[in-house]
Amino acid sequence: MFTPKWKKEAKHLYKGSKKFIHYKRDLLEQDRIEEIESRRADLQKAWKSGSKEEAKEAGNQLQACCEQALPRYKAPDALAENVEVLFVAIVIALGLRAYYLQPFRIPTGSMRPSLNGLIGYVEPKENWPSFPVRMLQEALYGRSYYSVTAEQDGDRIVNIKQGQWMHFFSRCYITFESGRVESVPGSESSFLESINFEKIRQDFGAPIGAEALPYVRFPKDYKIAEGYMNSGDLVLVDKFSYHFRAPKAGETFVFDTREIKQIRNQPGYGSHYIKRLIATPGDKVELIGGTPDIDNQNQAIHRDAILHLNGEKMKAPGVLKVESKQDGYSGYISGYRLPQGRPLLMKDKPSSGKSEYWAMGDNSPNSSDSRMWGTVKEFNLVGPAAFTLWPFGSGHWGFID
Repeated sequence: MFTPKWKKEAKHLYKGSKKFIHYKRDLLEQDRIEEIESRRADLQKAWKSGSKEEAKEAGNQLQACCEQALPRYKAPDALAENVEVLFVAIVIALGLRAYYLQPFRIPTGSMRPSLNGLIGYVEPKENWPSFPVRMLQEALYGRSYYSVTAEQDGDRIVNIKQGQWMHFFSRCYITFESGRVESVPGSESSFLESINFEKIRQDFGAPIGAEALPYVRFPKDYKIAEGYMNSGDLVLVDKFSYHFRAPKAGETFVFDTREIKQIRNQPGYGSHYIKRLIATPGDKVELIGGTPDIDNQNQAIHRDAILHLNGEKMKAPGVLKVESKQDGYSGYISGYRLPQGRPLLMKDKPSSGKSEYWAMGDNSPNSSDSRMWGTVKEFNLVGPAAFTLWPFGSGHWGFID
């Protein structure tokens, strides 16, 4: 009824020696393989005969045969083994990124307050916390402090450009007329948010905004920007699900910007965007009601309009949050591609990969989305935003609605 311990050990050795042959076949000579197989047969015969002593002797001979089968083989040292493990881990990580989960850092505030982009804040240096506290804030919020100062009299900013550092972290590069280039963490918008324009207006006695910044000549040691930047949410995108299910209206999704000309023509455009999916192929989307107004480009819009899908008010939780105008949400605003009271039908062309999807940001007043540049095509889809991985203190850590 119960198998003796010696017989179990004999069977384990029998199986292990077979695995040894498979794993080392490219290094083993044929005569060595035949010898190991012969010893395996002796071990099997011994345990089947019920002789413990014969099985033990056959096992010792089989083990010695395996150990002596590769006399010229040198086992890898600790460094080589660690490099191999690291290489395998990198390959696995790249495979996961390519086919299953892709990290994506949100660069803008178009999805606030559901998800954060890079946000800049004004904070005088005398109010900065101690170095240990700043390190803790870096870990919890991705918060980076910086100060940009004019180094010579009459210097001015001639260019502000957003770029990437190590292909992952956003950096803002500020070029001065003197030729000096200073970089700070974050985007162009987060850098501008850390500039105290009210103080500059008071110091120079003239109204000034971001558009007029390149025309201001600063005295030496003038603090142009002083504050900090909170990192955008780092989310994991599920690249797997859309192969097995259709995208759902109301979920947060990521797409690339290939062939969306209105995006590609904008300076500093991103290769990927994150928005809320409002309408899928065959759906009819419409904004109804709202308050008539004029936007900053002198275009007629409607504020606080209500989204309707296929003739019915949308009830997706994310959409209802935006329309509630609570907890930091601002409601929906119409756009020239989605004017109030004019339904739009999403084309359904499954054979061509050009079926259409409608995307809108939760921060509707400050979101560049389908209202400006049109629909997202099926070939642009990457996947639903699944999980906010970092920063931990943003309040968004966890699964994404």
